[in-house]
Amino acid sequence: MANIKFFYDNLWKEGTIVYTSQHENFPAARTQGRDFNKQWRSQHGAGSGWGNFVITAAVNDRLDYEDSVAGTWVAYLTAGSYTADELATHIETQLEATASPDVFTVEYLETSNKFKITDDSGTFKLLLNTGANKSRSIADTIGFDDSADLTGADNYNADEVRIHSEELLTLDLESAQNIYGIEIRGHNFSAAATVEAIFSDDNWATIDESPDFTVQDDILILQWDTPKNYRYVGIRIQDRENPVFYVAIGVISVGGQLQPTTDYLVGFQRKRIDPSEIHQSEGGQKSSIQLSKYWTFVIPLRIYGSSELANFESMEAAVGTSKPFFVCFDPDSPLTTTYYVQAVDWDWLPIKASVDHWQLTISVEEERET
Repeated sequence: MANIKFFYDNLWKEGTIVYTSQHENFPAARTQGRDFNKQWRSQHGAGSGWGNFVITAAVNDRLDYEDSVAGTWVAYLTAGSYTADELATHIETQLEATASPDVFTVEYLETSNKFKITDDSGTFKLLLNTGANKSRSIADTIGFDDSADLTGADNYNADEVRIHSEELLTLDLESAQNIYGIEIRGHNFSAAATVEAIFSDDNWATIDESPDFTVQDDILILQWDTPKNYRYVGIRIQDRENPVFYVAIGVISVGGQLQPTTDYLVGFQRKRIDPSEIHQSEGGQKSSIQLSKYWTFVIPLRIYGSSELANFESMEAAVGTSKPFFVCFDPDSPLTTTYYVQAVDWDWLPIKASVDHWQLTISVEEERET
């Protein structure tokens, strides 16, 4: 088992986040805060335009159709980023930019979060399977199954929900930094989501991608024994069918690690706390107010030498008992042993102060859901 790791020097807290979308009441800057219950959310809701859709040249920039008078045409879409409403308008414009006489209406239905294409001139076909441009069709991007053409109607609703193509949150660290880990707490990703860390040294002209995060209910974590050294860092999220129609993140931590030369000692403790309130009436009937359970930990550590002592003194000075941080108790199994915690006590016991030999006991409690 590898030694315990602390992730407290959070580079994500500095600078301005660049985002593909954000809800005006849930801005991306919230991911720089301490409270994971205060989330960033992607743009959503009536009148918002909805999330971020990307059209890429030669990838998803065509739509083949046959109009009401049996003419076959291609709508050519312009590469770029669009909200759902903007993309619907663009598709409508490009359908009508052909020489076909038909008039179209393309909508993003806010009640279902699906695209709808209507030919106001009569019955038409969407050539999703047999069209000459199937390999670069926009069909999947807007939720249409391309296993068969759609025929016999004057309107077609998409098969699948689409809330975005992807969402990005990126940050300029101003200079290249050593990054040993990235942690996310307080997300709403579905099991089908793909979430990855991305890095760049040239303002995203070229992008290096990490292995995907393993999506789980609690904490998402990537960590490396050999650090990545980059100036630009970000999170890419693809969760196109999220059932609440937006994606959200509470806090993000990016940066260095503090790993002592020895693991925690005998005397390590963990305890599950249930703060729920139980009341009993005069007649003996019980009722309760259910509150979120959380863990507490007592972590005894042996500190050797001036360098390691200085590192832990810097950590205590940085977080004290007021700022939360991430701790991984077993770096060999980080997905199940990483917690977002806040210290409640730092207890220094000198063993041999003349050679900077100390026992440090850090008592922490897990930050909880509200």
